[in-house]
Amino acid sequence: MKKLFIVIAITFVAFNIEAQNLSFGPTAGFGHSWNNADIGTAEKSFHPYYNIGGKLVYSFVTRWGISGDLKFSSEGQTIKTDGSKIVARANYIRIPLQGIYFFGKFGNRVRPKISIGPSFGFLVGGKSKNGINNIETKTKDYWNTFDFGFTGAVGGNVRIARATWLNLDLAYYHGLTDAAKFSGDAKNRNIGINVGVTFPLATVMPDKLTK
Repeated sequence: MKKLFIVIAITFVAFNIEAQNLSFGPTAGFGHSWNNADIGTAEKSFHPYYNIGGKLVYSFVTRWGISGDLKFSSEGQTIKTDGSKIVARANYIRIPLQGIYFFGKFGNRVRPKISIGPSFGFLVGGKSKNGINNIETKTKDYWNTFDFGFTGAVGGNVRIARATWLNLDLAYYHGLTDAAKFSGDAKNRNIGINVGVTFPLATVMPDKLTK
């Protein structure tokens, strides 16, 4: 019986050695943001969106993992009207949580992936400028302080060293709550490319899976 427990214990440890992979690293992104509010005859224009922060990834089996980000995300929108521009800059602290499906195996150098999950945004600042009369206001005065939606992404991980990965993603955010206080339908949207590197924190996988 004692030997049986030893065998079970060894099997359990071996399984966890193959299955666990916890990593963390910096991430940054750039793209375009807007919201879906009806602006009549005005025209929505390109609005540069960027984010910077950190990403924690846990791969618990060969093809599945979860991730959590903590990032500063500068969003908003730009509107052209009557030969001028209205630029609304909204800065959030965002916490996206995602489930990840990896294609291929641990040993592959390149692993395509898809991911989706909720994103929680907390408005921390930003200014808006009306180019028609050059009036500048705080975005907090007319935008809600909390934003919620879902982020979906496609991309891939490229191993650049043992258990160290370059992460590339094309991500789209679809807000579900109203961004503006005085509008019944002004939900955030953004799309961009995110790049990051994750380093092992508690990666305990055999060499055959990491080389």
